[in-house]
Amino acid sequence: MKMALLKAAGAGLVLGLLMGAPAFAQISSDGGPIYINSERTESLERERKVLLVGNVDIRQGTARLRADTVTIQFAPQQGETAAQPAQGVAGSFGQVESILAEGNVYYVTPELKAKGDRGNYELATDTIVMTGNVALMRDRDVAEGQRLVMEVTNRRTRLEGGGGRTRMVIDPEGKSQETP
Repeated sequence: MKMALLKAAGAGLVLGLLMGAPAFAQISSDGGPIYINSERTESLERERKVLLVGNVDIRQGTARLRADTVTIQFAPQQGETAAQPAQGVAGSFGQVESILAEGNVYYVTPELKAKGDRGNYELATDTIVMTGNVALMRDRDVAEGQRLVMEVTNRRTRLEGGGGRTRMVIDPEGKSQETP
């Protein structure tokens, strides 16, 4: 696999942005090489996509993203036409436009853990949306709901119940307390 594919896959990976890094960030604020493992990798050059299918496991530094599938959509490059798409396996795809992780999505760093059924990052709005059985954990604090919307640049997060209610457990002292 070419190093260019690794860099392209890491540029702005959906849940890596949970750390509040810029839109062009990789999955870890530490930077460094990105290691991608999947059962299958497909490059759809005319559609400007790279598909990672089957037990996708992406690691960089102390960060890890896992999902059943990850689809990376690239924006057209300047001067490119539909008749002359980019050439090569993501080597010249350019800027990541969106990243979609589906099925058993997990993002783990030493600071937080997040899970959901689906995660989508959109560069245009610099927004991450996680849906389906969402849980966000930091230390002993836990938030659960059906839809998590994170405006990365604004550092604004909204958790919705999706027809139900959201649930949170906050431990301000970081110690386990018994419920009366």
